[in-house]
Amino acid sequence: MAESSLFFSQRLAELAKTHGQHTALIDRDAETTFAQLQEQALQLAGNLHALGIQRNQRVAVWLPNCLAWVQTFLASAHLGATVLAVNTRFRSKEVADIIGRGKADWLVMWPEFKGIAFADILADVPADVLERLQGVITLGDFQSAAVRAIAARGCAVHDYARLADTPSTAPPAVGNTGAVCFTTSGTTSLPKFVLHDQHTLIVHGEAMQKAYGYNASSRILASAPFCGAFGFSTLTGGLVTGCTVVSEAVSDTNSTLRQIKMHRVSHTYANNESILKLLEAAESPADFASCKLFGFANFSPAVTSLLEQAERNNLALTGLYGSSELQALVAAQPTHEGAGDLSLRYLAGGKLIHPTARVRATDPSSGKVLQLGESGEIEILCPSLTVGYLDNPEATAKAITGDGYFKTGDLGYAVSEQQFVFQARMGDSMRLSGFLVNPAEIEQAVEALSGVKACQVVGGTVGTKTLPVAFVILQEGAQADPVGWTAACKREMAGFKVPVLFEVVQTFPSVESANAVKIQKNKLRDMADVLLANRPTS
Repeated sequence: MAESSLFFSQRLAELAKTHGQHTALIDRDAETTFAQLQEQALQLAGNLHALGIQRNQRVAVWLPNCLAWVQTFLASAHLGATVLAVNTRFRSKEVADIIGRGKADWLVMWPEFKGIAFADILADVPADVLERLQGVITLGDFQSAAVRAIAARGCAVHDYARLADTPSTAPPAVGNTGAVCFTTSGTTSLPKFVLHDQHTLIVHGEAMQKAYGYNASSRILASAPFCGAFGFSTLTGGLVTGCTVVSEAVSDTNSTLRQIKMHRVSHTYANNESILKLLEAAESPADFASCKLFGFANFSPAVTSLLEQAERNNLALTGLYGSSELQALVAAQPTHEGAGDLSLRYLAGGKLIHPTARVRATDPSSGKVLQLGESGEIEILCPSLTVGYLDNPEATAKAITGDGYFKTGDLGYAVSEQQFVFQARMGDSMRLSGFLVNPAEIEQAVEALSGVKACQVVGGTVGTKTLPVAFVILQEGAQADPVGWTAACKREMAGFKVPVLFEVVQTFPSVESANAVKIQKNKLRDMADVLLANRPTS
C-alpha cells in the first residue's frame, strides 16, 4: 500500500481494493469490511451532500464509539466538512460552547443512547445557539418523543438511518481539508479547538503502524472515546493501515476482557488505572494470549502495581505520551534493545514515533534550550502537529515556536533528540476521569451560582483518583448551598467536572510576588487532600 494518500477517501479506496474483505471495524460484535465501509461512507456522503453539507462546514458529532461515528467522519471528510468531536459526557453548557463558539452547522446525535438524556441536555442549550444549526441528524427511533422534542425547539431534524441506507451518488472527494477538531484545556477559561487535517492524521496512522508493530492479523481495541485524541488515534491507526479496530460504545472492565478474548485483540491503549483493573480482573494470563502490546498513559500517578501485574500476566507493556495538538500515542517508551533507553520504559514520556520528529527541553523563562537531562518545558517538532487552533491564530502563534516546535506546557527532560521523560504539567490543569480539565472552566461555572463571590478549584487525591474540590468565598450575607450548587453544576457540565466538595473559606492562601498576588494552588491541593481523606464514606 502506497504511503502517498493525502485524504481519507483516497486511502479508503486503496484499502477497499487491497483489503476489501478484511474486517475494518467490529462494533458491538458486528463486523464491517473495508469494502463495505467505503460503500457506506460514499452513500452517506451523497445523501449528506444532498442535504446541504459541503466543504468548510462544521459537523458536531455527539455520538458514542460506534459504526455511525466512523461513517459520519469519513463522509464528512469526503465532502471537505470538519467534524467537531463532542464528548458524550458533556452537558448543556459544554455542548452550547462547541455549537456556538465552534460555529457548528450540523449536529449528529443519538437522543436516547443508553439512557443518557441527550434531548434533555439539548433542551438546556440556549435557543440563540441552536438557531445557527442548519439541521440535527438523529440516530435511533425517529418517531421517539426525544426526537419530537428536538423538532419542537425549531430544529430541522433528519433521520440518520434514511441518510445511511438510501442509495445515492457522492460528489467527487474534495481532498485534503481540516478533518477533525478536539477540545482541549488551555491557559484561558475556555477550551480551545484543536484542528487536524486529513493528511496529518493519515501520516500519524502510518507511523503508529510501524512503531507499534501492526500487521494483517492485528486487532486494535478502541475503548477510549473517539471524541478525544486518545480514542481517535487508536481508531485511525488501524483504519488507515488496513487493520481491524474493535469498538466499544460503553466500556467497563468485564466487557473489555470479553472483547479481548472474543476478538483476539492484539493491541490496546488506555490509562494506567484502567489497564491495572483489567490485569487484576483476569482469571489467568491466558486471557491475554492474543495480546502483543498494551500501552498506558500515566493519568493516575498513584498507581504503583501495574508493572508487577503485567509481568504476572506475561503482557508486554509500555508508557505512552500524546496530546490533542500532537495527537495521541505520538511517543512510547522503547520496548527492545537499540530502540532507546530501556531503563525509562515504564516512565511517562517516550521516544517519538515519527523518524523526523525531535524533542527538546527549554527554560520557561528565557527560552534557552537545555542540556540533555535538565528539566524544563518539553517542546516537540513533529509531522503529526495540529494545523492550528480553530479560529484562533493568536493562540496558535503562542503555542508554536518560530522554528516549528510545539510548546507542550509539560515539565520534563530530553534523553536524546527523540526520547524524553514527562514529569508534570507546568500549569494547574487536572486530569479527571482521563480528561485534562482547566480548573478555570469549573471556577467560572461555580462563580455564577447564587451566593458565590469567588472560587478556586483544585484536584484532590483519593487512592488513585483525582477529584475536583471547590474552595468558595461567599457573597456578603449569603449561605452555603452545596446541594443546590452540585445540582446546578450537574446540569451545566460533565459529571467528572462537578466538584465533589464545596469548602467555604474566608480567603485563599496567597503570596505576593514582584508583579502580582498569586493564589497558592499547592496549599489548596494539600487542603483538598485532607478534606477528602476525612470525608464520611457513603
